[in-house]
Amino acid sequence: MLLRDAWLITMNPQRQVLEHTSVLISGGRIVAIGTFDALSAENGDAEVIDCSHKVVMPGLVDLHGYLGGGIFRNVAEDFFDAVRYRNAQEFTFTRALDEEWWAVEAQMCALERLKLGTTFMFSMLGTSAARTDSLSYARIASRELDRVGLRSRIGIGPARPPWPRTVSDWDGEKHTDRQVTFEEVIANCDTLLADPVTGIVDYCMALSRIGNRNAQDPVWSPEQESWVYRQAEAVRDLMVRHDVGFFTHMYGNSIEFAYDEKLGLLGPKSILSHCTDISPRSIEILRETGSNAAHHPRTGRIYSNPGRCPLPEMIEAGVNVGLGCDNPTNHDCDIFADMKAAMYLQRVELKDPELIPAGKALEMATIDGYKALGLDHELGSIEVGKRADLITVDINQPYFYPLDMIVHRIVNQANGRDVADVIVDGRLVMRDRKILTIDEQAVLESSQVMYRRFLDRTGLAPFAEVPSRFWGVAR
Repeated sequence: MLLRDAWLITMNPQRQVLEHTSVLISGGRIVAIGTFDALSAENGDAEVIDCSHKVVMPGLVDLHGYLGGGIFRNVAEDFFDAVRYRNAQEFTFTRALDEEWWAVEAQMCALERLKLGTTFMFSMLGTSAARTDSLSYARIASRELDRVGLRSRIGIGPARPPWPRTVSDWDGEKHTDRQVTFEEVIANCDTLLADPVTGIVDYCMALSRIGNRNAQDPVWSPEQESWVYRQAEAVRDLMVRHDVGFFTHMYGNSIEFAYDEKLGLLGPKSILSHCTDISPRSIEILRETGSNAAHHPRTGRIYSNPGRCPLPEMIEAGVNVGLGCDNPTNHDCDIFADMKAAMYLQRVELKDPELIPAGKALEMATIDGYKALGLDHELGSIEVGKRADLITVDINQPYFYPLDMIVHRIVNQANGRDVADVIVDGRLVMRDRKILTIDEQAVLESSQVMYRRFLDRTGLAPFAEVPSRFWGVAR
């Protein structure tokens, strides 16, 4: 495949931006960068994609998704009491979902992200009610993400205590309830981590939260706190034995607690999500341990919980920070929008228009995200030898002209719907905004069926209706 005559935002160590440049892809990798005449002369049989009015850049990284949240969109939005909302989600994930749901949900997650320019998603398998009680759910999701073509890492691990937990298994419209123990879930994680990686999806360990007493945690309970050390020990053991990373939500005092209690969950393979209302000492712990942070500037936590994410302070301390959309129930998964939000939120809150330059925002969405995943040696920049996960952005539109300061244009003006083509692992998965790997319309229709089924099973249909206070009011 030969991408012809593009603006190239390379994100290479020199952060080069090249004009009228072509990229040759073969065997899933970038094999040459140069002029079209030179590359086509030696590769006359390559499929040519005209990029003369396009930017070619690395695919974007979403460091925080939720398998299981895409079809659960906007429902119960009107009671954004954090405890009620999480309890509604928890009931949904433990009692209402079946294998067909997980297949369609994974397809929807992949479709949405690919069409918005994201080529890598980290995702929890469910929310705080992680569904690792069954091997089939993770395997089905992995299979469908790979089939559609979204490179992914699925976070598996124990759900939020208490244990044992009640879950429901569905067969058609009949279901049986069963009790699941902590030991069963850990054994399933062990089995999944031992599965051979044959495609573009793998696993890591994940926890909804550490579980310590924390003013920032709206669902903390003494019972959860009693499991902190046991779950940390089990997760740490699996991380070491399978050489995988770790993901969890961190906010308030949780970073300091994990460090002081020597839980063994911090380090270069760990991604700590949100990092809202953390102290200067927490930032120093992140720097000292080499832990990575993930910032989600459009998530509900930003406006429903106290404190801000000290993004500029972390960056200035040398902490690696990536971006993610978090739960898409109340917004889309457009990382272009998260780049803008990351800049503007800090500028508004701190009254400083110089914070988070456009270049840093793009780094967080690309190379820094891959660094957090331990994949920056293979992905995140356009360099010969790296894997070909690339997107093209159609800049032949009024809001990009005049064509100058191209990184500024991409960060400030572009949105995910400007993405024209997507290449993952050297495979063209979207061409001129048409997904090539799956019947998109069939997936959309299936999601509608799943949605109605979900409402019927959970009794949440009233929360999909227009609330009483909706029009003509401020609150």
